[in-house]
Amino acid sequence: MSSVSWTRHDGRALADISLDGEALHAELEDYIRVDNPHLTDVRLERATASESSDAEPQKRWYEVTYLAEDPEGNR
Repeated sequence: MSSVSWTRHDGRALADISLDGEALHAELEDYIRVDNPHLTDVRLERATASESSDAEPQKRWYEVTYLAEDPEGNR
């Protein structure tokens, strides 16, 4: 059995502009999971609001830092 370790990642995630607090964190984590299906146990560490989405006016991009396990060893 191989050991899985936590890795810190930086990226961008899209979320509804009306959300804040735990609801915002949950939506950002969901976006990260969908965008990176090989990652498991994603935990948002930091999110900073960025520009609005041109394609989806009710959403905003966030610069995010998160921890995740990568059982496949992808980088």
